[in-house]
Amino acid sequence: MNERVSAVLVALQHHSLLRQISRVANERGHLPVFLVGGFLRDALLERSGALDIDLVSADPSALGAVLQERFTGTGICFGKGVRRVVFPWRGERVQVDLSSLEGRSIVHDLERRDFTINAIAFSLGEEPPRLIDPLDGLRDLAARRIRVSDPALLSEDPLRLLRAIRLAAQLNFAVDESTVKAIRHRASLLSRVAAERLREEFFEILDCSEAGQWLGIMDKLALIEALFPETRAMRGCLQGPPHRFDVFAHSLETVRSLDRILLALPKYLPHEAPFVIGPLQAEVEGGISRRALLRFTALLHDVGKPDCRSTEDGQIRFLGHAERGAGMVEEVGRRLRLGSRASTITVALVRKHLRPLSLRQSEPITPRARYRFWRGLGDLTTDLLLLSLADIRATWGEEGRPFRAHLRFVQDMFAFHREQITPAGPPRLLDGDELMAQFDLTPGPFLGFVLERIREEASVGSLKTKEEALDYLKCHLYELREEFTRTQSA
Repeated sequence: MNERVSAVLVALQHHSLLRQISRVANERGHLPVFLVGGFLRDALLERSGALDIDLVSADPSALGAVLQERFTGTGICFGKGVRRVVFPWRGERVQVDLSSLEGRSIVHDLERRDFTINAIAFSLGEEPPRLIDPLDGLRDLAARRIRVSDPALLSEDPLRLLRAIRLAAQLNFAVDESTVKAIRHRASLLSRVAAERLREEFFEILDCSEAGQWLGIMDKLALIEALFPETRAMRGCLQGPPHRFDVFAHSLETVRSLDRILLALPKYLPHEAPFVIGPLQAEVEGGISRRALLRFTALLHDVGKPDCRSTEDGQIRFLGHAERGAGMVEEVGRRLRLGSRASTITVALVRKHLRPLSLRQSEPITPRARYRFWRGLGDLTTDLLLLSLADIRATWGEEGRPFRAHLRFVQDMFAFHREQITPAGPPRLLDGDELMAQFDLTPGPFLGFVLERIREEASVGSLKTKEEALDYLKCHLYELREEFTRTQSA
């Protein structure tokens, strides 16, 4: 064992929380207890991470109850000898998952684990500190390699096919060639895995900075098609100029382009980047970030194209593919058990993904058109503009004039929002009470519609004072009511 690993073991031995846990276990007669899993793996890699601790014990239920009592925590029983205890520790949230030994000993337990880098254990409370590594996991950690010791373990729990990619993506490891072959051979087994488990692993992959690269690797292992049979028709579905790739290759390139754009966001959008990055990292639901959801949308934004492909006068067309794709993505979301919020966002982005390009091609773009674009799409506008920029980059490449033109359009759209729509923009000329008093209106959707129209006119510079706003309504209130009625019946 080298000096670096020895130093890690000493650090674990003196880790204040682990010392407390081992002391409690010893007092109550629950030793031996073994530290396994990601916390140990990250310590050996000298990576900092959350206090998510995996322990193996002969009696996880009893030890969990003792820890819950000692640390004033909350306990959860999952069945099958697995218990979780959650408690605060020095301002941090600690999660301890306890499981029972699989087999006759800790060595037998480790031999049943998914990958060698996870088949390492540290015995708490022993002197001197002892590392148990029956499958050469330390060697694979040093080689930055994901390796399964026995391919049959992949068949026992096919989620491990996806977990191999997730671990490689998060740790920036390579997947061992023998493991690659074993995964490819068993890709169809993913259909046996519960949708919720697939969703969790897949969206963790999408949350990695090089998600597009890993999606490409998943595709070579037949995992993308196993997860999304809809992509089968996208392969070989040729597109006319200016496209360089078929529909599926273009979709993968769109994700890779999105990765590049997000990494270089301060360069592309220097004013907006500080305000865009945070919301993209925020959770939408169930551990799914907005950034991961945007990459998911990029992968499937053209999924409707094969069904809508036609040729007219030698020109390939995909009329209606955005609407068709939205319906297909909605079905994919149901299959993955996406919640309503994540599904609504994805469906809306696929349905509207052509709108930025359509607006850009309508140049000169009026201030009113810019305003309505932002107000009509609301919180999704930023996502849609980033998706469109990635789409154009995937189509033309970053060095081409079309990409630079679309980048200028996106920058101009953000500048308009910054200058005209944000709170620092136009003042509020009228409020609802004034409208009701002046025009005998009642609270309701029409009142909101009128207020929004006044704000729009102020944003584009048509109205600057309260008096101008009142005169505008005196002339146009009847027309506004007719317009509102049309929008409601549409």
